[in-house]
Amino acid sequence: MEQRTSIAGVWVVWLIFFLCCGLVIPSQNPLVRIPAEILAYSLPLFAVWVFVRKHGFWKSIRITREKVSQSIFLSLALFLVFSLVIEGVNAGILHFMGKSEEEARTEMEKYLENRTPAWYPKYLLVGSFFPVAFSEEAVFRGFVLWTLIPFGPVVSILASSILHLSLHLWYLDLEIAPLLFVRAFLLFICFGMASYLSGNIVGPILMHGLVNSLFIMAHFSKVAVEVIQAAIFFLGAISLFSLFISYMRVRLERRIKREMESQVELNLNRLRRMRESLKKMLTEIKRRYRRGEIKEEDFLRLKTTYERRIKEVDRVLNRQRERTKSVQA
Repeated sequence: MEQRTSIAGVWVVWLIFFLCCGLVIPSQNPLVRIPAEILAYSLPLFAVWVFVRKHGFWKSIRITREKVSQSIFLSLALFLVFSLVIEGVNAGILHFMGKSEEEARTEMEKYLENRTPAWYPKYLLVGSFFPVAFSEEAVFRGFVLWTLIPFGPVVSILASSILHLSLHLWYLDLEIAPLLFVRAFLLFICFGMASYLSGNIVGPILMHGLVNSLFIMAHFSKVAVEVIQAAIFFLGAISLFSLFISYMRVRLERRIKREMESQVELNLNRLRRMRESLKKMLTEIKRRYRRGEIKEEDFLRLKTTYERRIKEVDRVLNRQRERTKSVQA
């Protein structure tokens, strides 16, 4: 029942977001359009708050102080990898469509110029981060993805990316729609992986905002865009290298841990066999004493000796068990 309620919440939030896209008033007046956009992006967040308020809003959408740096590093590293994939896919799609990268960019710029006022690109330099990136990532990578995580990470990442992609049906107005859909879908998967692997969406929010704002920034200064992109790729390469080193360190630690556990278990088995041998010898001594084969004086001495050794072995066994628990912890 709880899982059905969660899935229903996903559909309700998505539907509200989908419908809110139509609330944006195509006004030339920034005092009208900007508040309308903020409202359109805030209503889905309010819907998310309604569903998760009992568990804590910020915690539920994965915006916490924990793992912020990991989220940013993962986002940078994954963005570097996905950028290479996207470039290859873009080249294939553009070749199939018979268009160049410059023609695709020009078509997108003309589309936005014809449908937005002159001041709108300047607003988007900030608006790309809030409300756009913040709201979309909070809803789709924070709420939807983690609500669907019981179905597995692959399903949750793909489903959240597809639902997010459905908000971009306006791409269909352009000839380069296939290019835009594929590019956006791959980016959403990248952000989803960063959210899942880090458990935090701060990195995806920042990368989402940067991707959107860089496209707008090209309208003002292509040099600035190239510098920022170079910095992002440089940081992405460093993050990727750091993650690789961390992965290798974890593998080495796990290998050492397995070897330690194996050695401890080997020592425990030896001690158990030694204890059993001592007990058998003590039993044999008692049997011979009852049959009169051993004098009482010798029996008491041997009995005391073997009992003392058995206790020593038991103490060592207990220490080894404690070490085993510490290694496993």
